[in-house]
Formats: sequence, C-alpha cells, structure tokens
Amino acid sequence: MAGMADRVEQRIAAGRSARAELQPLSETIHRLQRQMDNLYGETRHWDKKVAHGYDQLDRLERRTGSWLGSLFSRGQEQQLEDLRAELYEAEDRYDDARRRFEETRTELDDARARHDDLQLVADDYVAALDDKESGLLTAGDGSADRLRVIATELEDLGVRLRETDDLLTSVGWSDRALDTLEFLVGRATGAAASDLAGGGILSGKAKFDELQAVDGAAAYADRCLVKLSEELRTYGERRPLRSGQPLDAGARLLDVWLDRPGLDMKAFVAVLQTRKQIPRPRDVVRQIADDLAVGRTEILAETETLTAERTALLSG
Repeated sequence: MAGMADRVEQRIAAGRSARAELQPLSETIHRLQRQMDNLYGETRHWDKKVAHGYDQLDRLERRTGSWLGSLFSRGQEQQLEDLRAELYEAEDRYDDARRRFEETRTELDDARARHDDLQLVADDYVAALDDKESGLLTAGDGSADRLRVIATELEDLGVRLRETDDLLTSVGWSDRALDTLEFLVGRATGAAASDLAGGGILSGKAKFDELQAVDGAAAYADRCLVKLSEELRTYGERRPLRSGQPLDAGARLLDVWLDRPGLDMKAFVAVLQTRKQIPRPRDVVRQIADDLAVGRTEILAETETLTAERTALLSG
C-alpha cells in the first residue's frame, strides 16, 4: 500500500515539474515557428532573386555574343561582371537563409517532441491527483471532508457553466434573429412608403414581397424568444421578450391589383409598428447576455480557486 502511495507521489512530483516546463517550452515553440516563417519568406526571396539573376545573365550573354552586341562589348562586359557579382551574392544569401531555415526546423522538431513527452507526464499528473484523492477519501484522511466539499462544489459549478453556455447560445440566436428582422423591416418600410406615395402594381408587389419576408422573420424571432424565455426559467429571468405579432400579408392580392390607398396606409402603419417593437426585446436580450457573461466569469473564477485549493491539498 505504501509502495502504491509512493508511486502516486512520484507521478505528482513529475507532473508538477512537467507542467512548470511546458509554458516556457510552448513560448519557445511559438518563437521558433515565427522564426521559421520569416526564414521561409527570406529563402523564397533569395531563391527568386537567383532565378531572376540567371535569366538576366543568360539574356545578356546571348546579346553580348551576337554581332550587334560585339559593337558595344566593352560596356556589356562590365554589366556581365556586375551581374555575376550580384548573382553570386544572391546565391550566398540563399544558401545562408536555407541553412538557418533547416537548423531552425530541426530545433523546432526537437522542441515539439520534448513538448509531447512533457504533455504526457502533465496529463498523468491530473490522473495521479485523482488517484491520491480516491485514496485519501477511502482512508478518511484529515483533508477528506474538505476534498468532498470541493468535489461537490466543482460539480455544481460545472452544471452552472453548461447551463450558462446553453443560455448564451440561445441569446445569440435571438439577437441575430432580431437583427435580421430589423434589416428586413427597414427594407419593407421603404417599399411601403414608396407604394403609399403613389406606386402601381409593380410597387405594390415589391412592397408585399418585403412584407412577407418580414412576416417570416418576425415569426422566427418570436420562436427564438419563446425558446429563450423557457430556458431562462432556470436563470430567474421574468422580463417579457416577445417581439410582437407578425405582420399580416393576407391582403396581398387585393392591394396589388386594386391598389387601394386605405390598404397602402394599413400596410405602412403595420410595418412601422413592427419596427417600433424591435428595440425593447433586443435591449432585454443584450442585457441578459451581459448578465450571463458576468455570471460565467464568476463561475470560472470560483472554479479556478477551488481547483487550486484541491491541487494544493493533494500536492502537499
């Protein structure tokens, strides 16, 4: 039994050491990766420079070898000499960048391999703490009562965190639905105003195409808000979230073909009413999102504090 406890303590000590080494090693890996990216770009630059230099050299040599080029050979010979010097320098720069790139890649591969080995030990550290906790709880150690309380509180915090994340997801869907509805209402308002100002059959058709789009978006926003309201019962939220009744586009054919001013005015007023209904539920939804975000931060802080306490008890 004592031998098993000693092995657990050895695993904990090794895991603690591995976790301490992982953070600086991760920073080294990120630094080497950035260095490799820069060296890759530098290598590509000099590689293209060399290829371009050879093309220029080839063209100049062919021009120098022609009968016309021989008339200006003195100036061209100097150009050839200068171009060869630039080309040799570019080749040296390319070779140096390529060498440093390969050295950095080797160093990075070694660092990643070391990181993988340490990660295995660090992962076993968590399992070792669980094994030690199980042994202490079974033996009824002096810290067993506190460990049981911490385990219960961590489990409760985990449940609260999952519920909060689910609520934030629903809040996001509702917020996006209201944004879409507001966008479509803006388009429908313009179309309704245009038709009210004296539009004909085409403007009436365009107006009710927009109103039908608003109708569908309003119904979807209502469904999102109803679902969110039901989920918020565990959160304690009782503020009404409904976005109002969807628009009624049932008079479409009558208005399009007869184009009655009364129906034009009715449609214009209806879309303005829907537009007026959007800000309040959206403000409530966003306030709830802010409250949930604050609550989530508090849950994570409590979880971190309790986890640190548990680790201190088990690592002692």
